[in-house]
Amino acid sequence: MTADGGFLLSYFLSEEEPDGEQVRFALSDGPTPTAWTALNGGRPVLHSGVGERGTRDPFLIRDEKTGTFVLLATDLKIGPGQDWNRATRHGSDSIIVWESADLVQWDGPFRRRVSMPEAGNTWAPKAFWSAERQVWLVFWASALFPPSTDRGSGSHQRMMVAETTDFCTFGKPEIYLDLGHDVIDATFLVDGGRWYRFSANDQGGATDRGRHIFGEVGFSLEDPAFVPLAEDIGKGFMVQAEGPAVAADPAGGRWYLLADEFGLRGYQLFTTTDLAAAVWEHVPDAVLPPGARHGSLLAITAEERARLLERV
Repeated sequence: MTADGGFLLSYFLSEEEPDGEQVRFALSDGPTPTAWTALNGGRPVLHSGVGERGTRDPFLIRDEKTGTFVLLATDLKIGPGQDWNRATRHGSDSIIVWESADLVQWDGPFRRRVSMPEAGNTWAPKAFWSAERQVWLVFWASALFPPSTDRGSGSHQRMMVAETTDFCTFGKPEIYLDLGHDVIDATFLVDGGRWYRFSANDQGGATDRGRHIFGEVGFSLEDPAFVPLAEDIGKGFMVQAEGPAVAADPAGGRWYLLADEFGLRGYQLFTTTDLAAAVWEHVPDAVLPPGARHGSLLAITAEERARLLERV
């Protein structure tokens, strides 16, 4: 595949916005993700009427083996009331899935259960191909509670994982990463045989450590010993951040990171020419879709770009 059509951004808006918790698309105005045009007039492209009837944190992948696209999202509609207590203790045990052959016509939404009964929530699903297992590994965050409790006491968010080959059925969920404090939104970027992991890793305590994006590097998707590279990417330019989305420049030699300043400005763009050094520069003049929040970046072809501009 020749990624000569720029990028497709999937995203959502604040729960305070009408239809904010539904899936929107935007196309980069050029080959880099520095300026964007929202598709469908900025209105949702995909609506969920299943489960909690809202979709947050959309993540779009290209399945090279089947020639299809799959979009995963959080099954959650928090609304203006913002009942996060309910959402973290008695939220969805499932994710929302759409499938498409052309990025224009979509089958779904399908509600797929992935979590164990002990999970209070199932947030921000993402999928990455495991060459070792020859399956897709789906990652998400859950707070886990002991069986037969009223879940009155809080529980920290852990990263979970389950395997799938078809996004219809999923293997047994397992804990992927449990650091004893909240870790959510883990995503990956592969370069030079190394896996770079980015997450919202809230270390809590009296300081503001972990209120931004945490960067690490490992030698495989399931490396048990990722090495920290940067503790707070975006600090100094953002009050807080979560929902990282990462992509490589099609021309090579540069990488981009979107970080969601949730509750405030939404996505802010950062860039680097050295992933290992992990020095990420803010791009203050980036023109992002207004209010765009936690989503994903997908490199597309010129043909796919033309089709989206014509039909969405």
